[in-house]
Order: sequence, then structure tokens, then C-alpha cells
Amino acid sequence: MDLKRRHSWMGKLGKNLLGKLMGTDKSCCCCGPSIVSVKKIKIDNKDMEIAGLDEEFEKQNAEGKIPENINSEELARNLIKINDIPEEELEKFKIAVLKEYETYWQEKRK
Repeated sequence: MDLKRRHSWMGKLGKNLLGKLMGTDKSCCCCGPSIVSVKKIKIDNKDMEIAGLDEEFEKQNAEGKIPENINSEELARNLIKINDIPEEELEKFKIAVLKEYETYWQEKRK
């Protein structure tokens, strides 16, 4: 491969990788964007970093879910896919996440 074609190929490769990392490129449905938000919340008076919380809240809000009718089991199940939550902390986790969603939802209404 000559230098000019190699440079062009590497440019496309870099753009594709950057697009996948930033979530701006079309990526396969199994992977989705690689970068996820991380937010610190209090669970049982301990700070815990939760990945994907903002994205999950945006999804729930887009579906018209208000704090009173949100399915805490589904919400927790979706977040546990990418977060390590000890079994003994699960109920406290659900309560804290619902409280955070209520705060998020109230802010969106303003």
C-alpha cells in the first residue's frame, strides 16, 4: 500500500474509532456507545459512583415515566448490567436511585 492510501485508510480508521468512543458513529446494537456517564450518589450514607445513571434517567423520562410510576426493578436491573452492586445493598440502591430520579425529573420540569 502506498503512503497516500495508507494515510487515508488510517484517517478513516481513526475517525471510526473516535466515533464509536464518542457515541456519534453508527455502532452495532449490541455495543452501543462506549462512553457512559458516571455520577456519584449516596447509598446508605456512602458515596457510590454509578455508571449510566444519566442515560437511564433520560431513557425513562423519554418514555414519559414519572417518579410515581417508574418500575424500580427494571431501573435497577438496567443499571446492574454495568455496575457492581452487592446483593445486600440492592434494596438501598433501588431507594437511592428512585430518589435521584425524582430529583432529575423535578429539574427537567423547570
